Amino acid sequence: MNMEIAIQQFSQQSLKVLREEIQTALDQIKTRYGLSELALERIHFAADSFTSKITGKIQNPETKNFEQNEAKFFAIRHGLPVDFFGSKFIYDGGTFTITRLIVSRPKYPITAQCEEDGRIFKFTVQLIKELLKTHRVIDITPTDITGTLAIHQFNNINNL
Repeated sequence: MNMEIAIQQFSQQSLKVLREEIQTALDQIKTRYGLSELALERIHFAADSFTSKITGKIQNPETKNFEQNEAKFFAIRHGLPVDFFGSKFIYDGGTFTITRLIVSRPKYPITAQCEEDGRIFKFTVQLIKELLKTHRVIDITPTDITGTLAIHQFNNINNL
């Protein structure tokens, strides 16, 4: 057994490194078995132990159509943009991507993942509506200077 680093106790820093390695291993398993999702959820820890949940989904066109229709219906019903699923926004200094919709969770039905540390967060519909109006990240190619300038001006207007 080749151990490069021995963890003496769990901390946020050690779990951040472990999370990245575990997710990399899960991504390999996801690819090997043709899954559409295999993710490590929120980690709870003490000094000597940690627990987490792993979620997975199969690639199934029928399931995907149902999820897309459910997300579209949910968006229309709650006044969200129809393309909200997969959207990126900035919140509390981090960039988040909307990754999941759980309609059976009425108070916090929207789940987003932080790009910086991989942590998963739950959001209310109202907060997501506000964030997508004011802090939505729009991908623009580097050669589109006019678009970048417009985004910069748009962000400055929102910050007034």
